[in-house]
Amino acid sequence: MPKRRTFIVTPIPNLQRVTERGLAFLECREDPGINGRRVYEDLKENKQRLVRNRFDYWLGGGIHDQYFHGWSDPEYKDCFVFKWKDRKHQRLYGFLVNPRPRTDPRFQLCVLISHAQKTTQKTDPSELNGAKRLRQEPEVINAVKRAYPELDLN
Repeated sequence: MPKRRTFIVTPIPNLQRVTERGLAFLECREDPGINGRRVYEDLKENKQRLVRNRFDYWLGGGIHDQYFHGWSDPEYKDCFVFKWKDRKHQRLYGFLVNPRPRTDPRFQLCVLISHAQKTTQKTDPSELNGAKRLRQEPEVINAVKRAYPELDLN
């Protein structure tokens, strides 16, 4: 029987507050490949500030394919990446989801999962397939809903 994994979704602190978008890390102690938060927190202060500024720019509705982007391929339409360079091309991969479809249908959450270094222009499909697979796992869906429940309209 496969080992059970426990997922937690943690909003990223110290970012600008907006109502239309959110950013969080997926965490799982049992899976070392889910390392986005650890890598981000281990960045040197100047690199973390650079990445945080890119997070804030996206949260504010910005568009900049050299900082972050999704994919037009329908198979990976819900995948997303934040990018920066530190000797090599660095990537934080994740997925987009709306955890509040009933009460906040315009809200878009980016859940960051994993870090990768790139030496070529082309994205490793395993990163996208991993994000796509996790986005569909019931335990991950429940973790997202716990962190971002439907709004109380009363």
